[in-house]
Amino acid sequence: MKILKYADFFGVPFIQNIDHQQTKYKSTLGGIITITIFTASLAYVFWVGYLWQTNQMSPKISRQNYISDYSLLDLSEEVVRIYYWQDREGKIDPFEHKILLPLIVYSSESVLTDPLLITNHYTTPFGEVYVPEMKFGFSYDNGYIYTSGEMYIEIVLCSEAYLQPGEKCASAELRDQFFAQINNVVQIEFFTTSIDPRDGSKQRGYQEFTIQIEQQYCYSVQSYFKTTLFELQKYFLFGFPQFKEYIVDVLIQTQTNSLEYCQKIYENNVIAIVYLGMTGTQEKTIFEYPRIGDLLANIGSIVSILFTIKYFIILSNEYFLNQKVLNELISIYYPEFTNIQIKKNWRGRIVEASLNKINLDINNYNKFYEKVSQQMRKKFSYLNLLYEISRLYFVMRSSKFRNEFQKSHQIGIKINMLQQKESEIVFTPKSEKSFENNYILNDDDADILSYSRKKIDKNYDLISEEIYNEIDYYFMNKIS
Repeated sequence: MKILKYADFFGVPFIQNIDHQQTKYKSTLGGIITITIFTASLAYVFWVGYLWQTNQMSPKISRQNYISDYSLLDLSEEVVRIYYWQDREGKIDPFEHKILLPLIVYSSESVLTDPLLITNHYTTPFGEVYVPEMKFGFSYDNGYIYTSGEMYIEIVLCSEAYLQPGEKCASAELRDQFFAQINNVVQIEFFTTSIDPRDGSKQRGYQEFTIQIEQQYCYSVQSYFKTTLFELQKYFLFGFPQFKEYIVDVLIQTQTNSLEYCQKIYENNVIAIVYLGMTGTQEKTIFEYPRIGDLLANIGSIVSILFTIKYFIILSNEYFLNQKVLNELISIYYPEFTNIQIKKNWRGRIVEASLNKINLDINNYNKFYEKVSQQMRKKFSYLNLLYEISRLYFVMRSSKFRNEFQKSHQIGIKINMLQQKESEIVFTPKSEKSFENNYILNDDDADILSYSRKKIDKNYDLISEEIYNEIDYYFMNKIS
């Protein structure tokens, strides 16, 4: 049992009260500041929780170069779309009237496929929009990945070889009318996808580029898509990250060539060409969203700063506690001290002192108070308290015998639930002999004479008649 007691880390000390009301000295100012700090801390906890739940806390973002196999890249959404820009009504749409055709060509290991007409299209208020199917190929070489499959969008003069049976190209007259128009341009839009750092949701954006259409020139556009692998560490405490891969940017290079140059290379009546490829290096972005540990650390740091104010309150309470005990102790030795009224200025200096409405000299009062305070502060020492008790013990020993001190341990209050009153003094030696005359004690007498009944010596005599007589004399005088 003793070992278990020694192993207990939760033992509590016995703390004596300062007075009948409180064990620790507390002040109104300390209570106000404590309530203020707790209220501010609790409000901050709810505020941080609200920001966390509404995704208003910024995550930690880190980036690094990364070599990906593009297995997570989703190309099913619109990445590229092309259309003729009709800046005013009445203009001839070359795609709608079969003057120009948008073709798609795929490349695999530098081998081009046969051109195909882009069939995926839909009508919009600003013209007919064509969306090619995205296909890329990737290969590894010495640990590096490179694009082995690219795409080309060719804008060519209409040829019935690419049309469906029964369809025909526009007449030469209509074609001439088209090229005679002002500001013939084809818009190409590149769509990108990113991550909203607040909640990890997907965000779409796009870039526009304009290709001029002229009979004597061939415009080429080289576009390189830049991808990013996103790692979302978004979980409460434990979990696994989410990975998402998107095209986040496109790099564009333009060049103007002669019509003859393009027709020789692509073996077609090309007047505009758009190359679509991938950049070799990918970037990995890690979003580390706040977890419960980060929230507690955030809250704890702010709350700890708020609670640093408590040390000033503790110092203040220590000062006023010392003053309270000091004044009470002075009042015990100098009862008239409680009647002294003092006034202080804003700096805390005494400017007026009076005793029973008689003004006192400030200098004399300060000297008296300083002298008495120094004397009373010495009594705060626990060693000084033990010293004074030891002096009282030796004084009593000088006038009493040892057996009389031993017999004092048998004095206590008799408990009799049936006949007697609550407080009675009784002596209980070995023979359980009690007083012939029991005296009723008040609460103060009961506190004074309530001693432990524990026997400190088995070889003691019965209480002598002198002790009885002394106690009888004490209570007879007290009653009378």
